[in-house]
Amino acid sequence: MSEVHNVTEVWIEKSNVANTKIVEKELDSTQLSTDEVLLEIDSFGFSANNITYSVFGDKMGYWGFFPADDTWGIVPMWGFATVLESNHADVKVGEKVFGYLPMASHLVITAGKMSPTHFFDISEKRKSISPVYDNYVRCATDPGYQVEREAWQLNYRPLFMTSFVLDDFVGEGLVASEQPVKQVILTSASSKTAYGAAHLLMKHKKERGLDYQVIGLTSASNKAFTQDLGCYDQVLGYDEIAQLGQDKVSWVLDFAGNKTLLLNLQNQFAENLGKLVLIGSTDVDAQQDKPDGHLDSEFFFAPSQVKKRTGEWGHAGFAERYAKAWQSFAVHMNDKVQVAEYSGAKAIEALYHTGLENKLNNLEINVLKF
Repeated sequence: MSEVHNVTEVWIEKSNVANTKIVEKELDSTQLSTDEVLLEIDSFGFSANNITYSVFGDKMGYWGFFPADDTWGIVPMWGFATVLESNHADVKVGEKVFGYLPMASHLVITAGKMSPTHFFDISEKRKSISPVYDNYVRCATDPGYQVEREAWQLNYRPLFMTSFVLDDFVGEGLVASEQPVKQVILTSASSKTAYGAAHLLMKHKKERGLDYQVIGLTSASNKAFTQDLGCYDQVLGYDEIAQLGQDKVSWVLDFAGNKTLLLNLQNQFAENLGKLVLIGSTDVDAQQDKPDGHLDSEFFFAPSQVKKRTGEWGHAGFAERYAKAWQSFAVHMNDKVQVAEYSGAKAIEALYHTGLENKLNNLEINVLKF
């Protein structure tokens, strides 16, 4: 039955992502248009990846998904939602979905491009950067959904998709490299996307016929945790990069956005730096402090690699390869992390600020609920 719903949202100031506010408003579901669906957001994950969405909100278009106003935005999250009301004949009230959601209690979408396994938000208000982010997976027909593993899906599934296609991208590049690459170095090595990729790079070494070391760089406080993950051949602190030497052809996969560090690595390896790939940003302070110097780098955009491989392998082939990789990683990580739950807008806002300060607990996978 249609009614007025109380909606809570956390807004971020686009020009100063450390400035946040909680916004309360009402939504009259009698105003839903044809094909519009009201989702009640059940839960979502939170990691350094969401900080990337905020920091690169303008540059990469992340503010366009869930517009707030001209100067404020809402950070996207991956989560579960339940259909509260529906004006689309093929979307039933009570149905549970997984997809890209705002840091909010509710979301109105325009459902379209229907299939038994998923549908899309085709709203003109949504300024998307890729169809990957507009897809809502129907949990009832999702072979990867397990109710007892929701926390894992919230936190690892979207991040591991990036890990999966990054490993594929890097592997293809390493095989094609004219000079044998001896080191693949990952910054912010304690972040989930980084160690997911590292796990796969380690796993696929032999089958690719390659001989490289997977090396993680992290802060001193995260070094022991990162070593214990068992995803790297070696883990070094940021103050230990001299141990990497200068004479080995190396690729650097950057998740930190610390330009000073990257300039140091670029200068250290010089002509032996095969490639510097920028994936995200977890070091917000370093983003604001941009020293002079040119980085010879390229930006990795996961949806582009997804599109490439689904075109080559087909959707079924892509899903099969991804499922195999995910199963390997899930088994490896099973006893290494624990679930932490946060409830209410203030707790969610506080955790966002913890993430901005690069102080998230790497031993926890976060489940957030309004």
